[in-house]
Amino acid sequence: MNLRLVRASDQDLIFKLFIETRPWLAWAEGKPDFIRDLYEQQFKTMRAGAESVYPDHLDFIIERLGSAVGRTIIDLGYADWRISELQVLKQARGIGIGSNVIRGLQAAATKGNIPLTLSTPVFGSNGFPIYQRLGFQVVQAQPPMIHMAWFPHGHPDRKAMSNGSGLGR
Repeated sequence: MNLRLVRASDQDLIFKLFIETRPWLAWAEGKPDFIRDLYEQQFKTMRAGAESVYPDHLDFIIERLGSAVGRTIIDLGYADWRISELQVLKQARGIGIGSNVIRGLQAAATKGNIPLTLSTPVFGSNGFPIYQRLGFQVVQAQPPMIHMAWFPHGHPDRKAMSNGSGLGR
């Protein structure tokens, strides 16, 4: 598996991933053209929002055996590394691609004793149990999202979370 920076030629793949990872947008009533317009509008809004909230983010395409199979967006902050997107194409799901990306980030974050944070939807995603298996803990449940964090061994907030006392922030 390989991560590479996004190229201009990846835009169709990125939009396809956006659609596949947000099935709830298709629950809206309307003709296919309306649903497509809804996805395009939400896609543009999400991109603008991500760029303003995480201006220094890194945008990667996940490749497996030379083929693009997903995308991840990571903001390498000083206090934590935020995984703002982790998307895998439907046909590539269930074989550990997303988990392997997270494990690689955990290994890198351990070297700097830096936590990883992310948010996952309450509905329409199967990410929550996967993140729990990878050691992420719920920091806050704030529907429609669950905010989670993973702490390297020896990080002070790891102990606080394990004791049930929450984060000391």
